[in-house]
Amino acid sequence: MSRFKVQGFPTILVFGADKDSPIPYEGARTAAAIESFALEQLETNVAPPEVTEIHSPDVLEEKCGTAAICFVAFLPDILDSKAEGRNRYIQQLLSVAEKFKRSPYRQHSYVWVAAGKQLDLEKQVGVGGYGYPALVALNLKKAVYAPLKSAFELDQIIQFVKDAGRGGKGNLPLQSTPTIVKTEPWDGKDGEIIEEDEFSLEELMGEDASSKDEL
Repeated sequence: MSRFKVQGFPTILVFGADKDSPIPYEGARTAAAIESFALEQLETNVAPPEVTEIHSPDVLEEKCGTAAICFVAFLPDILDSKAEGRNRYIQQLLSVAEKFKRSPYRQHSYVWVAAGKQLDLEKQVGVGGYGYPALVALNLKKAVYAPLKSAFELDQIIQFVKDAGRGGKGNLPLQSTPTIVKTEPWDGKDGEIIEEDEFSLEELMGEDASSKDEL
């Protein structure tokens, strides 16, 4: 008790990011006043929102394993959207996460994956081959998901998060926990087209092609 200079009871201390320097409550000892103080501290100490790329099984487990709802965005290939377009999609998700970080929806998580990188995940939630960007609400504990059926736009995503938070409507079953493969995280840059060397028919066929030409 002496460590935190507690001199009387009851004493209310709020431990924020700095666990060695709690904030004492010095307001009125009423339920309304204490609740108001607690909400103010929650707003002050809430962690900044994150939108994380799924590039390993550990990321899926950490971000989606215990989340009430995990919102998974499937973004276009970097050659299609370039870095500017991808960052714009990620910023949309960050805006949504920021909007809901102080509400009951704060127990949600937001992740993204590039098109074609996690094929089993795409297959399990009915995404793949076309229609990027796409968004699904995923609950691994209940083994269900729900797709965003409207446009990938800020207002539509916000409404989708609200609807998903109310629960139940339009949920579809997962066949199993998606298999996630380990990939290289995005480096934040535009993609590069890999130019393949051109080969002549003779080089590809070798001696067989030469023999046929002689005949």
